[in-house]
Amino acid sequence: MSPHIQGIGWVTPAGRDINGVFTAIRDERRPTLGELKNPFSGQAHPVLLVDPTMVADVTRLPRLRRSSAISHFAVAAALDAIKAAGYQPGSSRLALVFASTNGGVIHTRRFFSDVSKSGPHAGSPLLFPETVYNAPASHIAAALGVTGTTLTLVGDSTAGADALAAGMDLLASDACDHCLVVAAEEADWTLCEAYAAWGLSARHPEDAVTSGSGAIFSEGAAALLLGREDGCPAIEDVRAGAAFRSLDEARRRMTSLCADMDAHSCTRLVSGTSGARFDIVESDLPTPIERLAPKLILGEAFAASTLIQTACAAISLPAGARALVPAAGYHGQVAALTVRG
Repeated sequence: MSPHIQGIGWVTPAGRDINGVFTAIRDERRPTLGELKNPFSGQAHPVLLVDPTMVADVTRLPRLRRSSAISHFAVAAALDAIKAAGYQPGSSRLALVFASTNGGVIHTRRFFSDVSKSGPHAGSPLLFPETVYNAPASHIAAALGVTGTTLTLVGDSTAGADALAAGMDLLASDACDHCLVVAAEEADWTLCEAYAAWGLSARHPEDAVTSGSGAIFSEGAAALLLGREDGCPAIEDVRAGAAFRSLDEARRRMTSLCADMDAHSCTRLVSGTSGARFDIVESDLPTPIERLAPKLILGEAFAASTLIQTACAAISLPAGARALVPAAGYHGQVAALTVRG
C-alpha cells in the first residue's frame, strides 16, 4: 500500500508558510545566517535559526511554556499538517511517529551543567523531562489528543525515512486510519562545536555550503499526515537503514537502493546535498530533468531535513510524475524514497 500525504506542516529558518518557503527553496534564496557562540572559547558557529516569534502561538499553550524549542517546532508543524488536511484531532485511530537526531540538546546541556557544578541535588525537575528524546512526541500527543500508537525513533538524517517507513507499516497493519509523521531538531552551540570538530559543519559564515567545507546547521521541524485517501501525492517506496563504513561503500549502497526503486523513471531529484563530505553518495545517481536542494537553502536539520525533502517532492510534482529523495546519515546509514505526484 502506498500511503497518501494528506497534509504538510513545517517550521524552518525561512518561515512556516508552505508556499513561501518552497518558493525560497526553488529560487535558491537562503535566509540570513545567524551564529551560536561557545561562551568559553568565544568560537562562533554559523547557523540558520528559527525566529521564536514564528511559533508564538504554540509557546502560549500552558503545557509548552517551559518546554524546549524542539518541542515548540514539532507541535507547530504537527498542528499545521493536521489543519492543512482538514483532519479532526482527538481520534483514537490517529498514530504518531516522531523522529529526531539530536533531541533536546539545550535543556540537556542546562540540566547537566547544573548537576556537574552543584551536584545531583541541583538537577531541575522542570528541565529533566525535556532531556528525553520522546518529550516532543508527548507534547504533540497531548496537543492533538492522540491516544493511539505513539513511537519515537532516534537516528541520523535517515531517521526521517525510518519514520515514514514505520508510518507506512502502521497503516498497512490497520493499526490506525491516519499516521502523523513528525521530525524536529533544535540548534545549540555544543552541537555545532561537536560537528565542527568532526569536520562536518562549516566553521565560518563566509564558507559556502557548496564548497565542501561543511554543512550550515539549522533547526526546525516538518510533519506529514499520511492516510489512505487517494487524490494526494503518495509515498511509493522507502528503502531505509542501509549501513556503510566508508564513503565509497555509501555511494555504492545509495546507487543500489535507487536502482531497486527505478530511479531512472524519476523526473525530479530532491537532493540531500548539504555541503558536507557525505554529498559524494549522490554522485552516481541518475541526473533527472529537475533538481531541488533544500538543505543548501534551509541548512542541515538532520531527520527534519529528510521530511522537508519529502514535502518538497509532494508539493512540486505534477500528477503522475515521480521524485527521488535520497538521504545520507552522519552516523553511517543511507536511505532513499520515491514520491508520486
